[in-house]
Amino acid sequence: MSAIISLGDLIAQNPIITIPPYQRGYIWGKNRKDTSENSVEHILRSIRDSILTPSIPKQLFLQGLTVSETSDGISVIDGQQRMTFFFLLLTCLQYKNNMQIRYNVRRDNCVGGAGEFLRSIIGKSTDELHEMAKEDTNEKFQDLYFFKKTIRTILAENIPHERINDILTNIRFLYIVIPDRKASTVFTMMNGNKADMSEEEIIKAELLRLVSLSDDNSEDIRWEQNALRSRYAREWDKWLYWWNQNKVREFYRTEGHTMGWLLRTYFVRRAQGKKQFSFENFKETCLLGENPELSAKQTFYDLRHLQKSFEDIYNSAYETERKKRLHNIIGAILLLLPKGDRSKFIIDYFAHANSFDVRDYYKIIFLESGLSHSQIIKYLSNIDADEELKTKKIEMLRSLSSDNLYNEDNSYAFLQLLRRNIEEDTKLGRPFDFKIWKERSLEHIFPKSKVFDSVSNQIEAGEGNNEDMLDRSKFNGNGSEHCIGNLVLLYKNENSKFGAKTVEEKKSIYFQVDEEDKPFRSRHLLHSMSVFAKSSWGIREIQENKESILNEIKNYYGIEI
Repeated sequence: MSAIISLGDLIAQNPIITIPPYQRGYIWGKNRKDTSENSVEHILRSIRDSILTPSIPKQLFLQGLTVSETSDGISVIDGQQRMTFFFLLLTCLQYKNNMQIRYNVRRDNCVGGAGEFLRSIIGKSTDELHEMAKEDTNEKFQDLYFFKKTIRTILAENIPHERINDILTNIRFLYIVIPDRKASTVFTMMNGNKADMSEEEIIKAELLRLVSLSDDNSEDIRWEQNALRSRYAREWDKWLYWWNQNKVREFYRTEGHTMGWLLRTYFVRRAQGKKQFSFENFKETCLLGENPELSAKQTFYDLRHLQKSFEDIYNSAYETERKKRLHNIIGAILLLLPKGDRSKFIIDYFAHANSFDVRDYYKIIFLESGLSHSQIIKYLSNIDADEELKTKKIEMLRSLSSDNLYNEDNSYAFLQLLRRNIEEDTKLGRPFDFKIWKERSLEHIFPKSKVFDSVSNQIEAGEGNNEDMLDRSKFNGNGSEHCIGNLVLLYKNENSKFGAKTVEEKKSIYFQVDEEDKPFRSRHLLHSMSVFAKSSWGIREIQENKESILNEIKNYYGIEI
């Protein structure tokens, strides 16, 4: 259940507000990195600008408050920093009506408890509050330190006590109620990465505030504003939920950003790379203008379209037209780029649309391990004439042509076999599972332990007899058990299951289902599967597979040697 509710109605309906013990401690008032004001200063300024300064107070809409309801009040799931602040604000303004806060956080860590301090300030005069909130640089407990700092900041504002009704009436929340049995689960979902959400949270609150700045204070306009804010808040929360799905986070490599790449990418597009991402810089660049209300609405409109771009790429694996299937292409690029270059690619691709052909980018990133974004962009600027790029292609092909590839630099083999497997999924309109890359290994189809050389009469490893073994000398200088034609990509934990088994034994393991009805994990690797599916496997098949792979690479990269 959700509804728009004023601060006054919230308190009247719920005289006791409980902050449950699983909440983190109160930290509003803490100085924020790259911003000129902390959260207390920001919300006080918002109250002053929207409610206290205008001749006719305007409604100030704050982000959602999520609670579970109790017999005598509410238990706060999301929004405890705000509710604790409002308790301190109303106490400083000598609010006479009943309002109690049960602060159950860190009860064992503070002498007397943080909750005891909050109870002790109720009904105190301004002079008494000044005395109780004196700064103590030796204060051991976070909650008490920031309670007192917040009180000092509020008192310094000198808000007239007679304006308390304006504050109670015009501060509004999206009030969301969930069943008590789900409270801790929802808290974990919403706050698991709370520390990383500070900038995004305050941007959301400011955006919702700015869409309420219309000078028309009629009932109809207020109703429209409430409906718009509610819609914006719900849509924002859908974006937040989407970015925090494990599959999305793994695909986009969001590196701890709880709103993913959305706000940072949009900010870079607007700021053109001239400023660092922060709330103050975002507000100045994206939310302020001659008409802040229209600027906020335009920003939300733009964010909606950018969010759709991210979602469309993620869902594009299932496109009916193959040329639109970019899911696996973008996923592979983000997988293979060095960690520090992923944001550069995201910003260049999503913020600066059409600055390069992503399919050409994808081709280049498979040429060599560890290529940086700037290197790839350099090659793309002159892709047909760049001599360094041509040299890399030839080096890769020569490496893959080796008949002792398994024992030499096999990084090229890993990259190209990964690409072959990805592209098989792309042909079918299926998203590729990129987890293979952290668990990758190369497997010999024909086991290396069952190879001998009739000329030197040497067996490389293992045991066997001539009936189930392969004579290396019969390759006649074209291939071996260690060439690309006899190698496939597998998960390393499944590689060990094959050991020194014959080709037929390996095929049996590859295609069987185990006792728990689980298929061989590497069976999602369709190129690997196609090699295992061959009806026979010997010298001729290894040579043909080697030739097929090298010819495909030559054609794919336009290599002429």
